[in-house]
Amino acid sequence: MERIFSGYIKAHGYAIAVAALTFGFIFAIDVLQVDDLRQTRSLDDSGVYLDRPSGGTYFRMRPLGQLIFSLVWILAGFIFLVGMALEKKETIFPFATIFAIDWSVILVQHLTKLERRSFHEVVLSVDTAVLVVIPVYVGFTLAVLYKLFECRPSETDGDGCDDIESSDKPVKFTLGDEFDDSWVS
Repeated sequence: MERIFSGYIKAHGYAIAVAALTFGFIFAIDVLQVDDLRQTRSLDDSGVYLDRPSGGTYFRMRPLGQLIFSLVWILAGFIFLVGMALEKKETIFPFATIFAIDWSVILVQHLTKLERRSFHEVVLSVDTAVLVVIPVYVGFTLAVLYKLFECRPSETDGDGCDDIESSDKPVKFTLGDEFDDSWVS
């Protein structure tokens, strides 16, 4: 991959890692400010937190569940940030795993809104747009970073990761069934 594109992709990776760390810390601090971690906080339609007993509320809205998710996000974000600096493809997996788990939990929570709202309101909401756009953006960024870290010039040893631009052999296109490779040394 050309240097400018690899820098562009790495910048997106750093932005994702810093965002995960930032929001992880923000949510953890927010949860720690709650006096009783068993107390449940949920949003009403206007975006204001309501204190309710912890009976049938969605577990992601419970402070202890949110604290656990926040701490795992901080850990995964830190591993991903260090992996970005060291360009290790193995460090993408913890981040991708927690992202997939958390996205699935949020998707289930979003689908449970169908009990209170109509199908059109749920599908045409901003939440649905976010649930579609962010996983595509993060997923493609993680996939390209994985390929980028897999195919670093110092690590390539003829495994097919070299770009055509960086190859020393000329490229020859043929239109027929016969391929004459006698010109390749």
